[in-house]
Amino acid sequence: MRENIEDLQNKYPWLKVTNSLEEYVEPNYYNKILKDYIFDGKSDINIFEDFLKKINLDKGINALNALELGCGTGRATKVFVNSVKAVNFTLDLVDLSSRMLDFSKKEFKDYENIKFFESDSMNFLEKMIETYDIIFSLWSFSHSVHQNLIKKGLYDGKKYVQEVISKMIKENMRANSKFFLIHFDSMSDEQRILMKQGRKVFSIYNDLDKQSPSKLIIDEVLNKLNDDGTIKLKANHFVGEAITYSSLNEALEVFLNFHMESYFNKTPELQTVIQELSDYFKNFTGEDGKIRIKPGCFTYEVEKI
Repeated sequence: MRENIEDLQNKYPWLKVTNSLEEYVEPNYYNKILKDYIFDGKSDINIFEDFLKKINLDKGINALNALELGCGTGRATKVFVNSVKAVNFTLDLVDLSSRMLDFSKKEFKDYENIKFFESDSMNFLEKMIETYDIIFSLWSFSHSVHQNLIKKGLYDGKKYVQEVISKMIKENMRANSKFFLIHFDSMSDEQRILMKQGRKVFSIYNDLDKQSPSKLIIDEVLNKLNDDGTIKLKANHFVGEAITYSSLNEALEVFLNFHMESYFNKTPELQTVIQELSDYFKNFTGEDGKIRIKPGCFTYEVEKI
């Protein structure tokens, strides 16, 4: 028996959350449903923190110019600011979502050296003329890549993205500057089902047996720049600790509203998506009724030579 959207909303009230490609979920709700991502005993934030400690940003630099792409609610921003307290720094924060930027503006209102830009990351990188000592992005970079592939098509989009990344490194990164990126693993238990849903509406997800188009495109351009001596590249793959969902309801809410950004919440495919997710979650449901699914990620550490 097919249920209409109203019936499903009565069953799952959180389905009333809706957004657009430009506007991600409301910041406080985002923080509420965000799960802890732990890799080798460290959170994604801890991994970034370790990277900052390793490159000694607080030593030997009189003035530091930094850029964060996709700042969201400022999780990584806080780590960066706390890591460079002893340094005279400027920080540019970029996010496509106006409400995410408004949230971050309030979080960092006491910092006159932080500027905010409402923009897609690729569009910002394409036009920027500033140079930076460090550029970083946790998770959101792939969203910009995929959105540009969807808008421009796979061939033209790939060419555009790779030209922008190459331009960023060659023209906007100073000698010995760093670029840090965390990218999701589309072959992980967590992401496999999401790629299947994405294929329903976006043809760029045409091969579910490969990493996402974003990952493959980033790998190709960074490996090329590494091979020609423009950068030093270090990439790592992590399989995370299982994320626990207390119930089917919680798992569905996080997957539909967080990972899928509420895209399907008012579409004809909604019931099918819910059913497919529910069936998939059975593979990870324990005797206690809790659902445990492992995520995965890749980290990239780039140094401009």
